[in-house]
Amino acid sequence: MKAWSAVCHGQSRDAHLTIPPKTFLLKPVKFSGPCKASRITVQVLGKLVASTNKRAFSGNYWLLFHKVKGLTLWGKGSIDGKGSAWWQQHDSDFRPAALKFYECPGMVLKGLTHLNSQKQHIVITKCHGALISTIKVIAPEDSPNTDGINIASSKNVRVQRSHISTGDDCIAISAGSSHIKIKGMTCGPSHGISIGALGDPGKPDESVEKVDVSDCTFKGPGIGGGRGRVRNISYKNIEVQEVGTPIVIDQFYCPRGGCKNNSDAVRVSDVSYSGIWGTYTRDVAMSLLCSQNAACTNIVFDNINLRTIDPKKAAQVKCFNVKGRSQDVKPVVDCLSH
Repeated sequence: MKAWSAVCHGQSRDAHLTIPPKTFLLKPVKFSGPCKASRITVQVLGKLVASTNKRAFSGNYWLLFHKVKGLTLWGKGSIDGKGSAWWQQHDSDFRPAALKFYECPGMVLKGLTHLNSQKQHIVITKCHGALISTIKVIAPEDSPNTDGINIASSKNVRVQRSHISTGDDCIAISAGSSHIKIKGMTCGPSHGISIGALGDPGKPDESVEKVDVSDCTFKGPGIGGGRGRVRNISYKNIEVQEVGTPIVIDQFYCPRGGCKNNSDAVRVSDVSYSGIWGTYTRDVAMSLLCSQNAACTNIVFDNINLRTIDPKKAAQVKCFNVKGRSQDVKPVVDCLSH
């Protein structure tokens, strides 16, 4: 931490720290700001490997950058969470995220390979103006809750030209986030790009809005349940390859049970799917399930062609309380006007 202190609190306004091409075994580390330097560049050439001693972890992170403005973390190195030691733990709340950024405006993450996180691989919270580009995120398909990237309470975020293959969401966008652009991603196997994790009862008006996903190949775009608002979302020019159910809007999503079809479900509106094509593996091609008391409105489907991998199966679409329109869509979505 002496090296970080020298970079953060030194006299240079444009500071640099290089991690050499060696292997470093690390317990949890917090890189704290604010810093005197207006720009800090950390180049990782080596391998950062997490300790597997669970007693060394007392917080919800392994590596944390906190209140560091103008941060760039990049390189050809890797960040390995050694997550298999944690994956058998039943309650995921007690597992740390591998790499977290909290209140790091203008942060840049690029080039690195992220492996086998304990829980989420990358979490950014209150990081306005962030850029994530040309990274790889890899974990086994059956590794639990190993999201690739989680975005929360952040605005004007770009995620682009990266490959993510994990046991959970490729990218998850949660409450308080807006103006998110995702482009040129390859996701899979994973649970796709999802919008959810809304629903703090004390913050009923939290929302996710203005999210654009384009030019991607991945598994399973979806919108999860909870409370709050989800609006102005677009998926455009998306290829899906042997996906379970490619298009999902689900206000009934309830991973821990005990949920009800109540009036304060997520308000989903102004969601468009355009230029979606490829194959699916389950019985249902599209599942659009909205609350009885909170209809999904202005849902627009255009130029969609989804094919089952089993020609013996009849195409199925599930709909409940969805309002909108469709054009040139296969299989046909009867619940939307044509």
